[in-house]
Amino acid sequence: MKFNIIHKIFLLAITSSLFTGCNYLDETPYDWSQPEDVFSMEANYVRPVNQAYSYIRGGFNSISGSFLDAATDDGMSTINSSSIHRLSRGYVRSNSPVQSSWNNSYQGIRQAIFAQKYLTEIELVLNKTTPEEVIGIKNTYIGEMYGLRALFEFDLLKHYGGYPIIDKYYALGDPELNVIERSSYSDCVAHIVNLCDSAIKYLDVTPIGGSGGYGRMTKGAALAIKAKTLIFSASPLFNQSGNSNKLIGHVNSNEAEVSNRWAIAAAACAEVINLKNQSGSNVYSLHANYEKLFTTSPNSEYIVFVGASKSNGLENRQYPPSLSRNLGGGTVPTQEFVDAFTMVNGSAYVRDDLSVQYNNRDPRFNVIVGYNGSTYGKLGKIYTKLGEDATSDALNAVIDRSTNTGYYLKKFLDFNINFSLANPGNTFHLFPIIRLADVLLLYAEAMNEAYGPDTDPNNFGLTAKDAVLTVRSRAGFKSDDQFLNGVTTKESMREKIKNERRIELSFEEQRYFDVRRWMDGDRLNQPVTGIRIIQNGNTLDYSNFTVDDLRKFSPHMYLHPIPLNEIKISPQIVQNPGW
Repeated sequence: MKFNIIHKIFLLAITSSLFTGCNYLDETPYDWSQPEDVFSMEANYVRPVNQAYSYIRGGFNSISGSFLDAATDDGMSTINSSSIHRLSRGYVRSNSPVQSSWNNSYQGIRQAIFAQKYLTEIELVLNKTTPEEVIGIKNTYIGEMYGLRALFEFDLLKHYGGYPIIDKYYALGDPELNVIERSSYSDCVAHIVNLCDSAIKYLDVTPIGGSGGYGRMTKGAALAIKAKTLIFSASPLFNQSGNSNKLIGHVNSNEAEVSNRWAIAAAACAEVINLKNQSGSNVYSLHANYEKLFTTSPNSEYIVFVGASKSNGLENRQYPPSLSRNLGGGTVPTQEFVDAFTMVNGSAYVRDDLSVQYNNRDPRFNVIVGYNGSTYGKLGKIYTKLGEDATSDALNAVIDRSTNTGYYLKKFLDFNINFSLANPGNTFHLFPIIRLADVLLLYAEAMNEAYGPDTDPNNFGLTAKDAVLTVRSRAGFKSDDQFLNGVTTKESMREKIKNERRIELSFEEQRYFDVRRWMDGDRLNQPVTGIRIIQNGNTLDYSNFTVDDLRKFSPHMYLHPIPLNEIKISPQIVQNPGW
């Protein structure tokens, strides 16, 4: 008998395959066959809880060695065989999806519901712990599972729209699984919000275990997932005028309803921004150093993220070949992304003399982009030029390793990793799913759409402009920042927020979904370009060229296809339009 993923993950929930588990970072697998053997024993009861964290997807080189942003106008993969090219060129089909979000999310939901069920039903006795304290511990873990379920359902929502809501543990052969259907988009939004509210009731602003629990679900994490869900719910893709398909968005939204959704989303973002700890201080704050933000653990900007043990694999993949051990390249920026950076005073960059285009740009530019003559800390400079003295870092010098756009991605990398040494070193790599700068810019977007750029009618503490300038101040812009000069309308402010999100959150899997929820898909239907630099004697000749002219985006690609196998086995699960 064949089973689709929804059948499999709930009908096999008590087999040993459930317990391939690790703690939320890394733990040796173990085998148990009966829940009673696990949830009643002090040494094991938390392992199924920790297993649920293993389904949080990380974004570093997550698709055939490439970042998801390589399927946007910001990036390109140097790996010719990477399936990311199928995604960027519109070659995805329902029977050959590039991402496994459907399966992964439902596996995480399964694990979380399983843990919640048996934490509730099976008695646990802990040494040196009162029955009341045991109840408190169990409730915290139950709250964590509510938060994780919300996160996994949000992943389904942003990929597919409405999805089948699984809200209980199913026994083997339950007939409900034979007739399960996708819920409406509106119902799915409400369900995620309810899951977040349930998590908030159980969780504190600090994780269980204190600093030793860094990365676990907290009250702030649940609030942030709720806020992002409400932002998507208010966004243009899911509020199309005249839409009658309840699976892909709100039905027949009017202007007042959309404005109200933005107002609700703004309030949810404000809750995260203004969340206090017991001492009355803000729980979250922007890290002082943008460059160190992604390798500092712990830090107070991260709200929901994927962490891991110290390693150097990211540097090996993303360094230019001359600095890596045996790889290099990976995902690299495009010229379109480079052009999106403002000047250091906040004024717009206008492409003119290519030989000086890297001078006096946004302070984040040198942190994010590696270019010809760019410095990689104590490792020295790299050169992408062709011609005399060309290195392995030059444009297309080494297949699958050298840049194919003339740029390299520096963001996330720790330049203390030195592969010329016998012991190159290791570092933390934290991939942000939601961080404070993201929430601040979402807040700015929601406030602008609901009230305009300069108004804070509910006294949240920031106008839309204030929130954007807060992020740019941390980036290194000074008081003479011209970025928002002359911005007086929602329309002009909207474009500024879009550009700021593009730069600040670059290569964090935000733009891929931002351009979709904004319905800016035409940006993904254009060729991407790069820079070619050729040395002739003492002269460098610069020119732009087309890197990939096969980029394709069609309206049906705003949402992903439900995997075809699910449709074949369960015809009541309706496919998204166009697939």
